[in-house]
Amino acid sequence: MAEIRTPATAANIGPGFDCLGMALGIWNTFHVQKAADTKLINVEERFNNSDNLFLQAYRRGCGMLGENSGIIAEFNCEIPVARGLGSSASMIIGGLKAASILHGDRLSENDILQAACDMEGHPDNTAPCLLGGLTATMRNVYREWIPRRLQVSGLWNITLLIPDFEVNTDEAREILPDMYSRRIIARNTANVVMLTEALRTGDAELLRHASKDRLHEPYRSRLIPDYDTIHSLCVNDAGGALVISGSGPALLLISPRQLSESACAKIEALPNRWKIVRTELALQGTQSKGDPR
Repeated sequence: MAEIRTPATAANIGPGFDCLGMALGIWNTFHVQKAADTKLINVEERFNNSDNLFLQAYRRGCGMLGENSGIIAEFNCEIPVARGLGSSASMIIGGLKAASILHGDRLSENDILQAACDMEGHPDNTAPCLLGGLTATMRNVYREWIPRRLQVSGLWNITLLIPDFEVNTDEAREILPDMYSRRIIARNTANVVMLTEALRTGDAELLRHASKDRLHEPYRSRLIPDYDTIHSLCVNDAGGALVISGSGPALLLISPRQLSESACAKIEALPNRWKIVRTELALQGTQSKGDPR
């Protein structure tokens, strides 16, 4: 069997809407081999069907290669579903990678990236999941996705705050406006440029200001109970910035100091069973090893 590991991701990072994303040290692991009949092992019943994203991506990858084999895939998943931590991107990248390594490793990294971004519809989870680190991705005039890895200072503490409720990604997109003013767009553009500089240099004060978003967080924060309370607790205690991870409801804290035990206790005492997870930037993205036969 071959093994594939795909990291969790936090998309947007404040103002970097549908562009910036960060790979994190929480992993989904898949053990895969070719088979006459397809079988998914250790998968929740609601996902154990033909609509499974890993399976859809595997079939798309096989189609790109002119192949049509089944697969046995055993799932060991640490990334929580519907929390804004890139579980969908993890499945898509994992399925495409499985198609490649089970058929002679014939899909290039760029082949996988293009197919994954097309399937997801945006690159801010799929690019860091595949490539690792902090990525920015654009689409050129030929409709090709162009990713770049960006530098991140080693001074940052990275903490996830994960509640026990889900937010549907489609719902989180539907609440966003269709139009924004020129003033809002200009401010957000400035913020995302300065955000990348703050992350690179370790400038906590710059990060605090540059992490402000006006495109999605003012709307999505309404879907997260106690958001304002948690935001105030985190930023006042640890410094840096607290942002919504993807469409939420998980929150990402990037800070010069670790969150104190007293602040953690206050957050954990709130409703919705907030879980606080200290993690790190996953500098390596998707990884594979083992015999694909």
